[in-house]
Amino acid sequence: MVRLSKSSAKAPQSPNCTQKKAARKKGSATPKAALADVQKCKDLGIETHLQANNTRANYAGHVRRGRQWLASYFKTPAISESERGDIASDDLLIPMLSSPASFDMHSDNDAHDDPAFKDAFNRIPNRCSHKALALFMSLKGFHENLSKTTIESIRSAFKKMWDLSDGDTYRGKWHFDEARRRWEGNPADSADVYDMLSSIKHKASAEGGDRTHSMAMTKDYMDRVLRWHQAACPLEIALHMIEKTMSGAQPSDLHLDFETRKQLTQHLEQITLAASGWTLWTRCNLCFELIKLQRKDITLDVTMLDGVLKSYLANETLTMSDRASYFEIFLSNRKGWQKKVDKGQWEVDLRSNHYKIYPRPEMLACDNFFWMLVWIKWLEFFHYGRTLHPNDFLFPVMGANSVVHPGQPISHDTVQKWINESTAGAGILGNFSTHCFRRGGAQYWFMFAPVGQRWTLAKVRWWGGWAEGEHCDTLVRYLLDELHAYETDYSDALAPISRGADVSLAGEHALARPASTEELRMVHASVAADVNCLRNDIMSITAVSAQPLILSRPVASKIATSHSTHVKASSPSAHITSRQLPTPGLVIPRVPVLRPNGTTNPKTKSWKDIVTHWLVGDPDQGLTTPLKDWPREWYQGANRQFASKYHQRATIALEFINQYDSNEARFLAAYPEAELGHTQLLKAVNKARTARGERVSRTK
Repeated sequence: MVRLSKSSAKAPQSPNCTQKKAARKKGSATPKAALADVQKCKDLGIETHLQANNTRANYAGHVRRGRQWLASYFKTPAISESERGDIASDDLLIPMLSSPASFDMHSDNDAHDDPAFKDAFNRIPNRCSHKALALFMSLKGFHENLSKTTIESIRSAFKKMWDLSDGDTYRGKWHFDEARRRWEGNPADSADVYDMLSSIKHKASAEGGDRTHSMAMTKDYMDRVLRWHQAACPLEIALHMIEKTMSGAQPSDLHLDFETRKQLTQHLEQITLAASGWTLWTRCNLCFELIKLQRKDITLDVTMLDGVLKSYLANETLTMSDRASYFEIFLSNRKGWQKKVDKGQWEVDLRSNHYKIYPRPEMLACDNFFWMLVWIKWLEFFHYGRTLHPNDFLFPVMGANSVVHPGQPISHDTVQKWINESTAGAGILGNFSTHCFRRGGAQYWFMFAPVGQRWTLAKVRWWGGWAEGEHCDTLVRYLLDELHAYETDYSDALAPISRGADVSLAGEHALARPASTEELRMVHASVAADVNCLRNDIMSITAVSAQPLILSRPVASKIATSHSTHVKASSPSAHITSRQLPTPGLVIPRVPVLRPNGTTNPKTKSWKDIVTHWLVGDPDQGLTTPLKDWPREWYQGANRQFASKYHQRATIALEFINQYDSNEARFLAAYPEAELGHTQLLKAVNKARTARGERVSRTK
């Protein structure tokens, strides 16, 4: 009997079986690849969703500028290739110091001589990271005199970067672990950094930093600013024209010259922005909560609210039904919503950042309901010639040629300029930043509203977007500190009638207590003095009335025709030749293009945006018709303000399409200036066209 070997005893294997085994062997590498993908997904998710977009961008900017500053002290930059690319693309980099000697490092001279010092701002910190951060904060706080808020933001940026660098290794107090022989914790939580932060705060307080924070835009200030707008601009013209258009008239049939429309647009946008900020308590500087508001963020019933707006414009008393009407605003960019999610407040978060806006005709300057509806109608009737698109910004930028760009929001600097202009015009003294509306609205409803209408602290916290138990110091700064200062202010101790602010909440008892005998005596004396003055005035008028009064013809004719020429007389350009209004809705987007998410295309891509605008258009920026299809009348005649920009865009686009057959490589080889932006590219193209004899240069 023959004994079979093990190998020969096995049945022959089919090709399918062999393929399955081979597949299993190949599949052994799959878990590693899958885990790597999951790790990348995890890192991307944390980077994208741990913080708000604007906070993440601000922090990244601080880190890039810190690395650039540190790299300027060494011949070899202490940053990676990818980080160097980020720095090169950052347009906000500050000018670097020429040499280390221009900034005295004092006792840390030994630290910056350490070879590890040049790598102190890497993602993984080293023994010099805390000293480097303290020096950078000192430079910004003492040498460049930046605000303590900016210094706090710089520290927070590096703290967040190191927190996320290696799990729990670089979190907590910064210290040297003797057992592991390595540095652990977060350099931003070191004693050096805390001492530097405290010193900068003390410097700010000593120089009056606490006294130069934004004042609150009180309701009285809002009223005064509105009166200034009314005196500086004929707002009644805009309201009258909107009323006529809503009644069936065509905007083109209403006589409105170019300069008057520009002036009305500027003032209406300012009033609406101020009323919205005061009502919604929005931040305009860091998170752009209000500036980035788009049409899709407002839910309104046009049919119902048009009736309420007509009652407003007709100066009619609103009915109870009208007063119950509202529209809803969703502040998608409101800061702090992540805190609620972190605390598991999912149900609450479904309604947070949603605000119902009701009519407030008794508070016209602060009536967000009225001014928002007026502003939307003004844009639709007299600028776009259409209803607003979902992605149109509610506070768009207006170019130098008075063209409104629906796809680009106004900037923080523009808002600050408006605040400075309006407060100065209204004769209001003090320092007002973009936070003034948030402070003013919160303080009014908490302690200055009429008795019985004041809000509880819980309502204030919800409306302002503060999470429960979070930012208590901010609430105190906005409300309680101001109230404490009010109730302990004895500057009117010599006043004839004391307001007694320390007796009740914001001196509320003074409004309800009965008048004293002394107060009644003072009132009587004041009334008697007014009556005597009135009696003397009447006697003077009686003596003069006996003399005949003759009006000259010119004065009489002016009075007689004042009503018929009201619109023209109110217009600041009535004495000059009026420009005809351009066609509504026309716009040539700016480049580099600012996208709805707040990012700006790099200058190196501007020429591509121009070619896209020429061939395809850009509906997100309001360019629904490609420039190549524009008829002549869209950039000539009444629309001549578009002529220069149109021909510049055509020059670049046609050079790429016709001369280089849309070949990007050839085009960039011929015009390396494209990397510098469209302005330098246009100069190079015009120079080439002149050399080819296609363009005649103007003699200067």
